[in-house]
Amino acid sequence: MHSQHHLHSRRLPKLNYIYQKYKIYLLLISCFILVIIYRREILNRLVLNTLNEGVIGLYQEQKLPGSVAGLLSKPLISLDKSGKYKGELLDNWQVNQNATVYTLKLKDYLFWSDGSQLISSDIKLNIPNSKVVYPDNKTLEITLNESYSSLPTLLTSPIFKADSLIGTGPYFITKLEKFNEVITKINLSPSNNRDLPNLNIRFYPDEKTTKTAFNLGEIDAILDVSETRDFLNQPSVDQINIPVTSKIVAIFYNTKDPTLSDRNLRKSLNSATARVEGEARSLTSISTFSWVYNDALKDNLANPDLAHDYLNKFLQNSKLQNISLITTPNLSILGEKIIRSWKEIGISSVLRVESGIPQNFQALLITADLPPDPDQYLLWHSSQTLTNLSKLASPRIDRDIEDARKSNDSEFRRERYLDFQKSLLDEMPATFLYFPKTNVIYRKKIKNLLEKVLPLQNL
Repeated sequence: MHSQHHLHSRRLPKLNYIYQKYKIYLLLISCFILVIIYRREILNRLVLNTLNEGVIGLYQEQKLPGSVAGLLSKPLISLDKSGKYKGELLDNWQVNQNATVYTLKLKDYLFWSDGSQLISSDIKLNIPNSKVVYPDNKTLEITLNESYSSLPTLLTSPIFKADSLIGTGPYFITKLEKFNEVITKINLSPSNNRDLPNLNIRFYPDEKTTKTAFNLGEIDAILDVSETRDFLNQPSVDQINIPVTSKIVAIFYNTKDPTLSDRNLRKSLNSATARVEGEARSLTSISTFSWVYNDALKDNLANPDLAHDYLNKFLQNSKLQNISLITTPNLSILGEKIIRSWKEIGISSVLRVESGIPQNFQALLITADLPPDPDQYLLWHSSQTLTNLSKLASPRIDRDIEDARKSNDSEFRRERYLDFQKSLLDEMPATFLYFPKTNVIYRKKIKNLLEKVLPLQNL
C-alpha cells in the first residue's frame, strides 16, 4: 500500500512536467477539434436548412419563370382572388378619363435587395405604344397612344432594377450558372427573413429529365409536374395540388373548318363531352372567382339528349365528316375519354397526340394560358390571327371586348364582360373543361421548408 502511494506521488511531477512542456500543443489540438466540430455543425445547419428545387423548362436571365421571379421581387400592382387590382409597391395610381394617362406613385422607403433605395427611374417598363416619364423619384407617368383600361395587368409582373436581377423580394441571388446563355442553376439566400431556407433551383429541359434528377437525389422537389403517377407508390414522396386560374384546359374548335364552322356541330360536341371529375369546372374562360363572372350561365356539358338535338339540326343541312382531335401527351388519357363520349352520340372521331400546337387543326385539346385581367382580347378578338386559336370572328364579342378595354367605369366593364361570356357560349368556339392544378412533387423530409417557400413562388 505504501509503495503504491509512493509510486503515484512520483508520477504527478512527471505528468505535470509533460503538461507544462507540451501545453501549447495540447491547446492548439483542442482548438482544432473545436473548430472542426463547430464547422460541421454550421454545415449541417446549412444543409438541413436548404431546399433543392427542380424547375421544368429552359430560361434566360431576361425571362425567368414566375416561380423564380416571384422570389426575387414584387410587382407594382397585384391582383386579389377575384381579379381586382391592389397596390403592391405602389401607394396609389390615377387614370385620366379616357384611360390613356396613368400616374403611378411608389410607396415610401422602398429598397432593392442590394440595399440601395428604390427610385422611379430605376424601373424600366416595356409597354408597347407608350411613353414613360419620371416627374420625381416616387412617380412614373405612362402615356398610351390608345385607351386601355386593363393597363394595370401589364404591371403585375415582378420588377427589377434596370438591367439586373436585383429585386425587392424575400430572396436574392448568390450564384447563377449558365450554359450557352441558358440558366442551369440559381442559388438564392433570404434577404432579411431568417426563418426562410436557402434555396437552390436547378433547371431541366423536360419533365422526364427532371424526374430522373429527383430519383437520383439531385433535387428534393419538382414544380409544376403534369404526370404524377410515377410517384404514387413511393412512401417517402408526397405531392401538393395548387388550384390556379391562370390556365384553362379546353377543346378549341377551328371555326373556319368546313365541318366545324357550323355552331350546331360545335354545340353538339360540347354537350356530348364528358365531365372531368375532381377538377375545378370552368363554364367559360373567365374564372368563377372573377368579379365579372357570369353566374347565370347554363352548364350543358355531359348532356347527351341536348347533344343529339344539336347534331340533328346540323345534319339537316350538312353531312357529318370524321372529326380529328389533337392533344398533347399529358392530356392523352383525357383525349381518349372525350373521343369515346363523342362516339356515343354517333360522331366518329380520332385522336392524334402531338408534342406541340399545330397551325392547322379541327379540334385541339390543350392547356391554354389566361390573362390575369378579364380582358381576353388576344384570345378571342377577330383581329388577333396569331393568338385567336379558334379563328373566331364575332362582331358582338369584338364589340364587348373593345368597349370594356376603353372604359374606366368598373360597372360598365362588368356589363360588357357578362355579355361577352354569354356570347362566347352561344358561339361555342371552345369547350371549356376545367382550371388545372399545379402539381408539386416533394420528399416528405423537406415538407416544412417547402411550405415556407411555395406561397412566395407565384405558382
